[in-house]
Amino acid sequence: MESASSSPCDKTTLSKDVHAIQMRYRLSPATMKIISSIPRAPDRQQILHKACLASELRSFPLRQAERGFFRDVNDHTAIPYTVKEALTQPWHKVFLLIQVELLRTGWPNKVSATARKELYQDLGKMLLLLDRILRCMVDVLGARRDGRGINTALDVLRSVRSRVWEGEGRELLLVNGIGVAKLDKLGRAGIRTIRQLQQLDFCHIERLLSRNPPFGHQLLEQLAGFPHLVCHFESIERAASLQLAQENSFPSNLCSWICRAVMGYDNDRPPFWKTDNPWVTLVIGGDDGRLLWFWRGRVEKLRERKDLVISLQTRSGEEIELQLACEDIVGTMVRVKHQMP
Repeated sequence: MESASSSPCDKTTLSKDVHAIQMRYRLSPATMKIISSIPRAPDRQQILHKACLASELRSFPLRQAERGFFRDVNDHTAIPYTVKEALTQPWHKVFLLIQVELLRTGWPNKVSATARKELYQDLGKMLLLLDRILRCMVDVLGARRDGRGINTALDVLRSVRSRVWEGEGRELLLVNGIGVAKLDKLGRAGIRTIRQLQQLDFCHIERLLSRNPPFGHQLLEQLAGFPHLVCHFESIERAASLQLAQENSFPSNLCSWICRAVMGYDNDRPPFWKTDNPWVTLVIGGDDGRLLWFWRGRVEKLRERKDLVISLQTRSGEEIELQLACEDIVGTMVRVKHQMP
């Protein structure tokens, strides 16, 4: 998906776009109605809540044997978003189970071994469905030209795919061989990101984590595939000016600028994380949150630097922001701010 327009969509065009998106992701009309009700510039909680309301997730009823477990999750864990009503609905189960999984601190013990096994099976199915639902949200928010909304939906998608919240200082848990205890040891040494860990030599890593060779060397080999994205931006020349009718929160007097966005990575070889070459997204937004441009592609396309020459409609002196990140991996985001002439 690429978008080169910052003007509001008319209702007919938006309706056609949303219908095409529904066909692409094979979601029910009821789910599309929920997604279409997302407010402009939603926060992380609103995105996750709306996703959990999808009709496709109603097939996960809250079993009697699970009620004590979910009350404990809601009342006595560090999940960021709690449920303020009696726990009875399928969306309550999805909403709470996803959050306790993303904490990476282990599940409460208030559930039998049989019920725990069933919950793990449910979780795998939930994650597959949420992936589709969140990707659909990204496309719908893009059709609405909601740049802030897209960034938030991508944030939740990355977090769910990584099973750890973006920006919460726990991205090191993505690394094989690092659990909560080692995360705490590294944190006490001031190491909180994968990039910081990569800058250590293998002997230092082994000393910090009280491990013997070749642990440090193997860890650095693994980290060599973690994506280090880079992004540069420049405004080249002004094109014909536009007079757009002021509508909603969109500005009226816009200038059309020819701009260049250059994307790449600093890795010595193409990034390869876990079992795949990751996908990358670029979101360019105005200072009022409107979407100016969206690009998505494989990280392999950045091998020789990806050079995008694009036309953006901005106000004179407006500060725009670029967010480049791997779609599935937390800790990869690069932000670039640029003030237009």
